[in-house]
Amino acid sequence: MKMPGQSSQSPRDRILWILNSHGGSMELGKLRDETGIRYAILTPAILLLKKEGRIKVENDIITLL
Repeated sequence: MKMPGQSSQSPRDRILWILNSHGGSMELGKLRDETGIRYAILTPAILLLKKEGRIKVENDIITLL
């Protein structure tokens, strides 16, 4: 059962969607607020996207590549 307010998107897809919707770059804290994903889930998803070459992380700024 889906809880109210939960997204059906994976954290990875949600991060990409939010970044794309906000000009491709965002501070980590703002990305956390916009996605509604806890850091415990957000951080591994960001690391995976970085490893895949989809984003870069520099000084807490996440940028789409």
